[in-house]
Amino acid sequence: MRHMPPAQQRFLTDIQRLLSTLLLRDVADPRLFNISITRVESPGRQMVDVWVFRSQEEDQKSVIRALERITPHFEHELRRALPKRRIPKLRFKWDSAFEKSGDVLMLLKKLEASD
Repeated sequence: MRHMPPAQQRFLTDIQRLLSTLLLRDVADPRLFNISITRVESPGRQMVDVWVFRSQEEDQKSVIRALERITPHFEHELRRALPKRRIPKLRFKWDSAFEKSGDVLMLLKKLEASD
């Protein structure tokens, strides 16, 4: 991960916090219940990658499509809440690395229990 200025890191943290709040408050789609935003990254000034994960088995593509459908609402709310002239476009991605980290944690617990 590249080094980023503290102001940009705060901005991305604010985006993650606000999106998490919006998911809890404004979304009624059952496919999006229990969605976690695992990280928010900015590959450039124009785009923000929002990595999401859901622990229950769900079709990842349908979850991402549902998020893309309500992205204009999220962007509108971010424009209202954040004191920036331009809010970057949101791009949702499935965080499969988060799922793999849970598998590794389970293996470590099994190893610990076997000792």
